[in-house]
Amino acid sequence: MGGWTCSHQIGNICDLLDQPCEPGMKGCTLYGKAVFADPKTPSNEAVERREEIRRKKEMEELMERAKKGF
Repeated sequence: MGGWTCSHQIGNICDLLDQPCEPGMKGCTLYGKAVFADPKTPSNEAVERREEIRRKKEMEELMERAKKGF
């Protein structure tokens, strides 16, 4: 089992947001960068959107190369 400590968490409060710490919520430094076990965590959707954009961009680049004959 692993764990981590957020440098922005002071007690139960996020120093950045001045709210109770909820890892993966919008505004959290982990938002969109990490997938959490709770499927309802907003970060999970952000990660999925980022991956979808990356895949779409890769596909567009492949299509452009194919058009050019590479």
